[in-house]
Order: sequence, then C-alpha cells, then structure tokens
Amino acid sequence: MQRLKSFRPLFAALLVVSLVTACGTGPKKKKSAVKSEAAAMGVAEVMEMRRKRVMATLPEGDDLTGDEHPWLAWLKKGVAVSPANELRKAATAVENTPVAEQAEALAKWAEAARAYYQDEKLEPNEYWTTLATARRLSVGAPWEADMEFEKLMFHAAELARSWTLFDSDRHDDRVLRFFTYWKFVFDFNPKTGIYEDEVNWVCANKLGDYCNAIPMEERPTQVQKKYYEGVIAQIEAYKLKFATSPWNPLLDRFAAKYKDKLAKVPKFEEYPIFPGIRSTFAAPLGGNAVLTITDKGVNLMDNQLRKPEDGWKPDWTPDAKLAEDISKLVEAVRSTTQSQYNQSNILLVTLADVPMRYLEAALRATIVGEHAKEWSTAWLVGRRRGDGSNRRAGYQITILPLAAAGDKKNHVDPTVNKTVPFSFTLDKKKWQCLAWANVGKDPYEAKAFQSIVFHDGKLIHAARISGTGALTGDQAAPSDGEGGRLEAWGDAQATSIVVAVPETASYKQLLEAMNGVALRCDVEGCKVPRVQPVFLATCK
Repeated sequence: MQRLKSFRPLFAALLVVSLVTACGTGPKKKKSAVKSEAAAMGVAEVMEMRRKRVMATLPEGDDLTGDEHPWLAWLKKGVAVSPANELRKAATAVENTPVAEQAEALAKWAEAARAYYQDEKLEPNEYWTTLATARRLSVGAPWEADMEFEKLMFHAAELARSWTLFDSDRHDDRVLRFFTYWKFVFDFNPKTGIYEDEVNWVCANKLGDYCNAIPMEERPTQVQKKYYEGVIAQIEAYKLKFATSPWNPLLDRFAAKYKDKLAKVPKFEEYPIFPGIRSTFAAPLGGNAVLTITDKGVNLMDNQLRKPEDGWKPDWTPDAKLAEDISKLVEAVRSTTQSQYNQSNILLVTLADVPMRYLEAALRATIVGEHAKEWSTAWLVGRRRGDGSNRRAGYQITILPLAAAGDKKNHVDPTVNKTVPFSFTLDKKKWQCLAWANVGKDPYEAKAFQSIVFHDGKLIHAARISGTGALTGDQAAPSDGEGGRLEAWGDAQATSIVVAVPETASYKQLLEAMNGVALRCDVEGCKVPRVQPVFLATCK
C-alpha cells in the first residue's frame, strides 16, 4: 500500500474527473465535486489515523503466555475506539454519493469489529458479511490495503483463540470451530447442514484428490491442514498486491505461526483398513462395546484379551479359551447395572483378512450367559468408499443362539436353538453350513433355504438350492466390491436369503457377499431392510 501522501493527489484528481464527468461543468456541479473530493479525503484521513493508532500498539509476542493470546488483547484494544462517528461526519455533506456509501460501510464495519472482537456479541458470519461489504466498497481507495488486512486478521484471531489445537489430542474437536473459516478460504456456501457431508463436498470440489485415502473421521483434521495452507497463500497474495503495506511485517509473523501450526497437524493412519461396505448405516462410535481383532491383539472394551507381548500370534487358529474369556468379561459387565454397556451392541472392528471361523466364535461368545438376551446384536463395520465419502458404515446383525444339551452352566436353554443347518453342492463339493445370524436388530426363524449367495473365494454365486442340494440358475461373477450387482436378484427372491462363505473365508469376503443383498438401496441410501429375512452362514 502506498502512503497517503503519495495516494492523495492521484486519488483527488481521479475523483474530480469522475465527478465532473458525471455532474457536468456548471458552477453547482463543480461545487458538488469539490465537496465529494473533500469528503473522500476526510474518510482517507480518518482511516489513516486509525491505522497509525492501532499499529502504535502492535503485539510484542506471537505466542500464548497467559490467559489471553497477545493478538487478541491487541485486537480488543484496537477496536475499543471506533472511528464510526468520524467516518459519518466526514461524508455528511455528500449524502447519496459513492463517498457517503463508502463511509457508511466503513462505519458499520468499525462498529461490527468492536461488537465481534471486544464485546463478542456477533457471530463470525455476521461480522464477515459487514467486513465483506466494506472491502468491496474499498477497492481502489487509499485504505483498500487496510481492509484487506482485516480479512487476514479475521482468520488470525481464530488461530489465536484455538492456539493449543492438536497440542495434546490428535482428534481435537475444536477443529470443528474452523468450519466457518474454511468457507471463506475455500469459497463455498454450506448446502446440507450436515457437517460430514459438507466436509466431503469440500474434499470433492475444492481439494482435488487430496482426501481420497483419508477416512471420514480423519478428514476434518486433514482439511484443517489445507485451510492453514490456504491462509498462508492469501497472506502471500496480499504481500504481492500491496508490496509496501505497513501491515506486511505483522503478516510475516502471522505466516510463520501458520507454518508452525501446519507442522503440528497430526498425520493420519487408517487402522485397521476396513473392507468396502454398501450399507449407509453409520457405524456407531460411542456407547458400544468395541470388539477389536487385529494383528495388534484382541480387545473388548478397554480389556486386552490377547497381545503379542504375551506370545500371542495373529495366525487366527481356533482359540477356545478366547471365547471363554470374552463370555466371562461380557457377563461380568452385564451384571453391573451401572455399566453403560448393559444394553449396547457389539461393534466389530477387525482386519479385512481375519477368517470367519475366528470372528464367528468371538461374536458368538458375546451372547452366552444369563444376560445374553439383553445383548445379542452386533455391527459388522466397513468403510463406504464407492461414493468417495470413506465413512464408517455397518450392517447390524442379530446373533442366533446355539443351544447344547445340558448347557445350563451358561444359562442357555438347551431347547432354544435358532441356528439353521443346511447343505448344498457346488462343483461336486458338498458344503455343510450353519446359519448363525441374521441381518437386522431382531431375530428371525428359518428351517431351510432356497435362495443363496455364496462366495467361494473367486466368484460370488447367486442361485437357488434345489431339492437335491444342487445350485440352479446360478449367477456367478467376481466380486464387485461394495457394488450392487445382486440388488435386482435380491429383489426377485420371495423367500429368505442366506449369505454364506467358507469358514476359512475372510471378513472382507463376507462383506463382499453381503453387499447388494443384505439391504435395499433407494435415493436416501442403502439402509432399507428387505421384506424377506437375510441370514449369514459359514460352511465347511
């Protein structure tokens, strides 16, 4: 920005030419032009005096040393004295002119700045609207650089308010506060009112392929990194446009701190890497008993039941003792009426390649015991990748009781057995299967199955089981991941559907077989229960 002395002759000359051209050359018109010129110079002087006053008390430090960041303390002191009256007075004699409009916009901004920074009576969006009007009407004026600096100060103030962001918590919820400020760097208007949808929209429309590999729950933190970079870019653009602005040394200080904060944005790691899922039911994150099965160990809630340091190896061999440990833990938790988990679901978080025989045994162990009827549901968690959202989503299932004669020690009624044994033949191999769960939050009953989806490891078969056990009308094809190839087939079935996999099949293969079959999809997503029950089975 050039100093007022160098701006003043050119600004006055241009103003006189424009006013004379617009108003004619008569005596009254010339007098009006002179008044407007004087008013404009008066506004410029008020703005210059304000800048000098504010800059005389620039903050000495750029780090938080007390209860309030020095940038904020300086800001509040600067806006405490408002030039609004002087601005309006400078343009009193030239009402209904561009100069008067400029002065009024600046006066409203000055009042809004005090209400926003000092009194804290305005929301960020309200202040930004007033500031944006003043900036628009300041283009080409001697104080343009001052008003463009205020845009950058708006962002720096929020940086100061959230100075300790990410210092102690990599999932710091305070990052949500910055959504308002993202709008003014990424230049967008929220459309849905749903935070996750807005973050995904920014990713898809403003950040190229930056978010492609980032899980949804990590995206706010990682978009914050791009926001910091965006503010730094705006500072550099300002300095390029206003090379002599007196604000530039302070902006260099701002930029240095933004770069420091940029380096503190936590790196993300998706672990475990979930297989793709077609469901749009959000996998619940809180209030659930999470069963985690990865190569780092087996955990239920906060209890680590298996860990490598104890000699445990993730080779996924059958572990009868693990089922016993899970049952004891769950029963102990359920018997405590104060526990938040008494009425919760199991949330299965597992590696994609863990075999189903291991997972089924672990899940089944959670419904053994006196209180089993209170906690028989679970969520199979995956990640919805096909729509670019990378959301955690899940299929809710009900685990069916498998009674054994004389199993009174586990409080299981030996007469209750809702699992369904069945068999079929494929490529001359006879598979013996057991349906051990169904999709949904309520148990269903079945005696046999006619409609089957079977993942053999290479192909997913969709067929009918004939009276002889052979598969007929087989629609076999490789997995389409979380696609909907089998939706039309599922819609055409009039009886219960069983989704089956070998007991050696991976968790990923189970979800691949369920996708397109477990639920129906409509314009609102994939969360519509099928009219006909859908069961899950493992085979050997």
